[in-house]
Amino acid sequence: MVRPKQSEQHPDLQAAIKETARTQIAENGAATLSLRAIARELEITAPAIYNYFPSRDDLVTALIVDAYNSLRDALLVSQATDEKSHAERIFSSACTYRNWALTHPEEYNLIFGTPIPNYHAPMEITGPAAAGSMSVLLGVFDAAWRDDAIKTDGTFVSTPEMIQAWVDKLGYAGDPAVIHFAMASWAHIHGMVSLELHGHFSAVPIEISVDSFFEIEIRAMMKRMGMQGE
Repeated sequence: MVRPKQSEQHPDLQAAIKETARTQIAENGAATLSLRAIARELEITAPAIYNYFPSRDDLVTALIVDAYNSLRDALLVSQATDEKSHAERIFSSACTYRNWALTHPEEYNLIFGTPIPNYHAPMEITGPAAAGSMSVLLGVFDAAWRDDAIKTDGTFVSTPEMIQAWVDKLGYAGDPAVIHFAMASWAHIHGMVSLELHGHFSAVPIEISVDSFFEIEIRAMMKRMGMQGE
């Protein structure tokens, strides 16, 4: 019996390699990712993978970029309506971030979890992808600030060096305090999501509603920025 050609076995071999890699990561962790194991699973030769990903690190980098892009796209979809107030847009962004993480835990851990041994992300490739999702979040805060829904007066006596670095990196022309609010909000949301994703809330000796806790904290976060309304 003649063995089918690779193009017949896997019409989109690159996508099949990535999907198999994600399955490996979900089952055994990113540190165990193996191109040869992927080749065996797909019943192809190792050189066939090297045509797309010359090394494990190249594959990991591609998966990281895909994860960032997936998060960015989810955030964009959550903002694809003009019917929401600024407070609702920020709350929707927070919920979208959380829902994406809970739906894509392997991808979330790949970009925000424990570093993979001996892997160093090439910032010239992963950096722009990472900035994509942050730019969406910053855009939500910037729009609120421009409509005077966020109060930044008196936030800084002088702009902290770290915030100025982000202003310069993102080419942001608005109030530097907006960058601060966006970064602090992301850190707050990320912290709660990471605790939930890794089961730390369930370790608390009392039963809590994570949904309620998350909403209360996001609403309180917005109130600290001077936002009104639900």
